[in-house]
Amino acid sequence: MLSVSLYPAHADVLDEPDLKEEIVLRCHYEMGEFGVEAVRQCIEADNAALGALSSYPRQARPIISRCAGQLRGSGWEVIKLCADKDLEAEAALAQYPPEHAGAIAACRAESANHGAAKVKACADQRIAAKERNG
Repeated sequence: MLSVSLYPAHADVLDEPDLKEEIVLRCHYEMGEFGVEAVRQCIEADNAALGALSSYPRQARPIISRCAGQLRGSGWEVIKLCADKDLEAEAALAQYPPEHAGAIAACRAESANHGAAKVKACADQRIAAKERNG
C-alpha cells in the first residue's frame, strides 16, 4: 500500500502536528470531484473520528498508531473502525479461558503486525478446529 510509505512512523500518531490539514487535503483529493458538500462531509466525518480517537484511553494509543500506520491514507473513519475492532477483540481475548492461551499465543506470533481482530479470528478458527477434532 503506497500510503503507508508516505507517512513516518510515530510512537503516538495523535500527537502529530497538521492532522487537520492532512484531513482537508485528503478529502479534497478524494472527494473534490463530487463537489463541495462531499468534501465538507468527508472533513466532518474524519474530524469526528479523529476527535473520538483522541478521547480514547492512553493504553489504546498503540492500537490506534498501528491502525494509522496501515490505513492512514484511507482516512480517520477507517482508522477508527480498525481501532474499535481491535480494542473489542483484545477485550474478548482477555476473557478466553486459560486452556486457549496456546492458540492465542500462536496466533499473536503469526499475526504480529495485524492487530487483535486478526488474532481473535485466527484463535477462534483454531479453537473451533480443535473442538471439532476432539
